[in-house]
Amino acid sequence: MNAAPSSLRLRLLLMMLAVTLTVWTVTGVMSYREAHHEIDELLDAQLARSARILLAQVGQEPDDVEIEYETEFHKYERKIAFQVWDDAGKLLLRSATAPTQPLSEERNGFSEKHHAEKLWRVFSLWNADHQLLVQVGERHEVRDELVEALTHRLLYPLVLGIPLLALLIWLAIGKSLAPLRRIAFEVADRAPQNLQPLQAGSAPDEIRPLVAALNGLLGRLDAALESERRFTADAAHELRTPLAALKTQAQVALRASAEEERRHALQQVLEGADRATHLVIQLLTLARLDPGAAPPQLAPLALRPLLVECAALLAPGALEKNLELSVAEGDATVRGDAAMLGVLLRNLLDNAIRYTPGGGWVSVAIRGTADGTLLEVCDNGPGVAAEERERVLQRFYRVLGNEAEGSGLGLSIVGRIAELHGATLELAESEGGGLAVRVVFPPVTKQTDMLRIRQAGTIGIPTSSGE
Repeated sequence: MNAAPSSLRLRLLLMMLAVTLTVWTVTGVMSYREAHHEIDELLDAQLARSARILLAQVGQEPDDVEIEYETEFHKYERKIAFQVWDDAGKLLLRSATAPTQPLSEERNGFSEKHHAEKLWRVFSLWNADHQLLVQVGERHEVRDELVEALTHRLLYPLVLGIPLLALLIWLAIGKSLAPLRRIAFEVADRAPQNLQPLQAGSAPDEIRPLVAALNGLLGRLDAALESERRFTADAAHELRTPLAALKTQAQVALRASAEEERRHALQQVLEGADRATHLVIQLLTLARLDPGAAPPQLAPLALRPLLVECAALLAPGALEKNLELSVAEGDATVRGDAAMLGVLLRNLLDNAIRYTPGGGWVSVAIRGTADGTLLEVCDNGPGVAAEERERVLQRFYRVLGNEAEGSGLGLSIVGRIAELHGATLELAESEGGGLAVRVVFPPVTKQTDMLRIRQAGTIGIPTSSGE
């Protein structure tokens, strides 16, 4: 379970406090050590100075010096002591706080010694003729107390200032996040149909990428909705024609007095119903190939068995028009979705059969190339002019002057399926003067990498053939 706070403001506050306290702690430790060192240096200098002053006062006649032992001491006086010894080791003078044994066995310079379970810092100094030894000592706890007192005085304001610091950081973060809240309010208050770009205004640089990303998303949504609106309008227009024809033929059948006329009208109704059904299936197929659908499940697939199956399915239509439908030898394996590739093959074959005049031919070939696997469908029909080859890939576009019935969706579906498989679609002129449609699938290993970038998705595809 993630225990991290969900509020960005609170996260930033905690992170900044943690960083601040870490810096304070590191700085405090370093300052403590530096202060301890400086205090040691200062108090050592005072010990040495006191020893020299005492030695100067005692001089050569220590017996003439009188020491008054007071009973009232400053709190630090109890922790300071001195002794004067002769060269024979006799204690000549001492303070009331000094023990009777030497403060230190060290006879010159600084040393440390335990007395009564207390650690003393001692400075020893001989006079010039080496007859008198002065020892001045200070309990080590004096230094620790000074450092602790100094540290406390420095840290208390910092500790007491943490709540104020937290409040100031909280307010500063809130002010810094105000542009983000403004953008959130602007998006929340928008009408559903308002997809205009957001205004970055005075937003900080860190928020501008978010605004740019949202504007990009809004732009894509606007384009997608516009495409859907055009698709819906075009679909309604395309459906209106066969439905109107159905109504007309049904009215003719109702008014017909002769049996032959009635049968002909009903036959026209059936053909119109077939065309409307075909158009609806094509529309559903194209909708299910929408980029927002789930990605296809691709697996290694041999193209030839699928091609033979589709050719057999559409062979009756070719025979009815006395067309020669041929499938050349050759096979190749691609990574693909069998249902989707079946729709692609059926649309290619159906288009070729539909637009090729009676007595013509349609040929299909599969072969390997340096770029991958080539699927080519050729015919000797009217073909498509070079300047119109890009346009025929658009939905509902039909070449003017072509009398064949079609929805104008077949090549759009083929192009979308090719894109989902990382393949390229090319239209050219066939050897017979008709149309050659080439789909080039990349090599299997390369295809996998390409699909990670280009894949947009699909779901199940209807099995009905058609343009």
